[in-house]
Amino acid sequence: MKKKIVKYFLAFFGTIGAALAGLAGFQRLCLKNAQKKKDETHFMETYETEEGSVAYRSLGHGRPLLLVHSMMLGASCREWDDVVDALAADYHIYAVDLPGFGNSFCPKEPWTAYQYATFLHDFIENAVKRPVCFCGANAGADFGLILSLLHPEDIRRMVMISPEGIGKGFATDEDTKPLSLLLAPVAGTQKFLMGTTKGKIKAILEDAFYAKETISPELVQRYADAARYGIHAQATFAGIQTRFYAADTKPAFEQLSIPFLMIWGEENKINPTDHFNTAEKMKDYGSFALFEKTGALPHMENSKAFWENAKEFLK
Repeated sequence: MKKKIVKYFLAFFGTIGAALAGLAGFQRLCLKNAQKKKDETHFMETYETEEGSVAYRSLGHGRPLLLVHSMMLGASCREWDDVVDALAADYHIYAVDLPGFGNSFCPKEPWTAYQYATFLHDFIENAVKRPVCFCGANAGADFGLILSLLHPEDIRRMVMISPEGIGKGFATDEDTKPLSLLLAPVAGTQKFLMGTTKGKIKAILEDAFYAKETISPELVQRYADAARYGIHAQATFAGIQTRFYAADTKPAFEQLSIPFLMIWGEENKINPTDHFNTAEKMKDYGSFALFEKTGALPHMENSKAFWENAKEFLK
């Protein structure tokens, strides 16, 4: 009887082990294929850091304008494709892929807002080499606000697209609770792969856009490819899922003393206009613009109105 029980358990655990080994092999194949899908649509320059290379686009002439994308899965400096040429007519554009995104290196662990702001300071100091006009989308705007608090000399004017930290603040303990699991091998990797399918990416874009018919299969594929690109892309995914990068930027916004323009989409479901109203009440100066029939990404969804407003403000 005992021999039968031992034999049963050996067979059971052997099956489990084989299944896990098979799953791990499948995951390695998926991750290997993902590394072949680098976005080479545009010529990208590189800025070297101690941790790895950061990719960015540099075009145009004039005063430097730094463009910082959102923290959506699959985001990159390509968020600015529809406005970058119009802005480059008057400014020297620096459109950066933040670490963990696009063609830049992926940190081994999720970064905080402070780390991103510190990176932006280093980039301005060493790559741009003079103060910039700053334009950031969603969490990218929050990183700019933190930068303005840490290094006010870096930014002369600021365009903010629906900064998240004004309304949502820091990640809660409940938000970050799954972090260890999401970073784990096998189980965490499987969640990463399941969370970056084209179906999941399409759903994320549909939440961000008001006009869902504008979400093309090519756009979905581009974001899906970018979401898995990078040796440590799983860490970026974990940071986004747990809002590890989030910060309360109300204090920085209250202390902001440079000219600013805040733009918000009236149909922003991710970061509702209640937070726009909160921000407007906090300041007795500055420019505020609310775009109709626009979601979380006005620079993509209502690009003409965006660059017209931005250029008018920055001139």
